[in-house]
Amino acid sequence: MATMYDKLLQLSLFQGLTLNDFTDILSKVKFRFENYKAGDVIISEGEACKRVAFLLDGEILKKTVVTGDHPMEVNERLSAPLTFELSSLFGRQTTYRSTYIAQTDASVMWMHKRFLIEELNIYPIVDMNYRNIMSAQVQALNSHLWSAPASSEKGHLARFLLQHVELPQGPKVFHIQKADLAAFLNESFSKTSQILKEMQHEGLLTYERGLLTIPDAARLKELA
Repeated sequence: MATMYDKLLQLSLFQGLTLNDFTDILSKVKFRFENYKAGDVIISEGEACKRVAFLLDGEILKKTVVTGDHPMEVNERLSAPLTFELSSLFGRQTTYRSTYIAQTDASVMWMHKRFLIEELNIYPIVDMNYRNIMSAQVQALNSHLWSAPASSEKGHLARFLLQHVELPQGPKVFHIQKADLAAFLNESFSKTSQILKEMQHEGLLTYERGLLTIPDAARLKELA
């Protein structure tokens, strides 16, 4: 019990719960535990978000795809503890935005979202945690929307990249053609090429044949 309790306390939704609260929750809420091997798909983009999923152990790859005239794919490696897309539980679009693939042996705990409404909301700390998580996401989006323009072309690119990842640190991989990147940045092809070369020279990223790799996204923060 202590080990599971400690793991759940690391999840933002359950932070602040006492052991007695958690024991009471276990008696009311049906949790399902599943183990995955490296390469297993845990959640697919477009899948109905009917359950809350928590990564308790292991590492996963988050793959987000943009389609249309300017396609792009963003790959991001994430580690436990992690809650998958709480924002997809309710609202107009209740499907997962990304695909999640196990990169190592991974342990996931599932809970039907009705338990979040019917059982967990009686615990004020869980209700407040959920509100804080949603508020933080909205505030982050507002910050992106209303922030002052980047002071340089490199800053513009850095901000674009950071706006499309979940965590602003660690390695990231973007699959995107240079012409499509130029369109997103509203820059010319030649100017985009120059920006990429300068940032590559500074060790901030590498770009080759549609593959943009960021060694550590944290290094882009100052530019953005």
